[in-house]
Amino acid sequence: MKNYIQHMLLTLALVVMVTSCSGGKSGNSGNGDEATVTLSSVKQADTLSFPLSNGNNCKVQVDVSVTYPKAFKSKKETEALQKLFITTVLECGDSLTIEEAVKQYTMGITRQNVAGDGEEEDDFALEDENGTPIDKIFINVNITAAYNQKNIITFCKEETFKRNDVVTSKIHRYYNLDLADMKPIDRTIFRDDAMADVCQLLKDKLLEQTHTRNSDELNEIGYFNIDNLSVTDNFCFEENGITWSYLPQELAADALFEPRITLGFDVLKPLAAENSIINRF
Repeated sequence: MKNYIQHMLLTLALVVMVTSCSGGKSGNSGNGDEATVTLSSVKQADTLSFPLSNGNNCKVQVDVSVTYPKAFKSKKETEALQKLFITTVLECGDSLTIEEAVKQYTMGITRQNVAGDGEEEDDFALEDENGTPIDKIFINVNITAAYNQKNIITFCKEETFKRNDVVTSKIHRYYNLDLADMKPIDRTIFRDDAMADVCQLLKDKLLEQTHTRNSDELNEIGYFNIDNLSVTDNFCFEENGITWSYLPQELAADALFEPRITLGFDVLKPLAAENSIINRF
């Protein structure tokens, strides 16, 4: 009996040692490639009105919701990431705080959508396509984190435009940030001599997605300008590949349609530049 108890205690000790060495983690590879960005959010609103040539006033309302990097590793790296976010996503000066940049960004949107210098606007926001006077413009911007792995963080900026409560446009823009080198990620992840190949892959994939055989058939279902399709910086990373998002009326006539084309890493890796971020996948 004594030997049996000693055997059980020894077995239990070994189990505890193994658990301690594994860190008590379950379902985590522990390979260190996961970004450790703590996120937070802030909201800002702004309104302004301006006179129209028909005697009416048009009210512009802007609501902005921003998810931003709150903390990343050290204080120094947090400050560097926040500056990169401010300059790249909010397009403001890096001397501003997050709150100051969001406020400046919001006010900038408002003023981009009003008549300037006190002059009456002759055509902007006067009437919709049915001839109804437009007296209210609403713009909503929602910035969220779309990807946060492998030392990459991607922010998606969704911009929704309404005129007289009717959605006239919805746009998605993507901003990819390299947390290892603390810089934006753009199409230079591919070799210069491979850009034509990436472009052809995008065209072929679009034909496959739409079950069409050529540009003429694409035109018949609402696409245009396919011959000028290019490799843009408006893409986001996903688990198995990269998805390009084309803005409304870049490839399709519908003002509310954003074509999305996904290419797998298996076809993209041979086209990657030296030391490309694609090699992390």
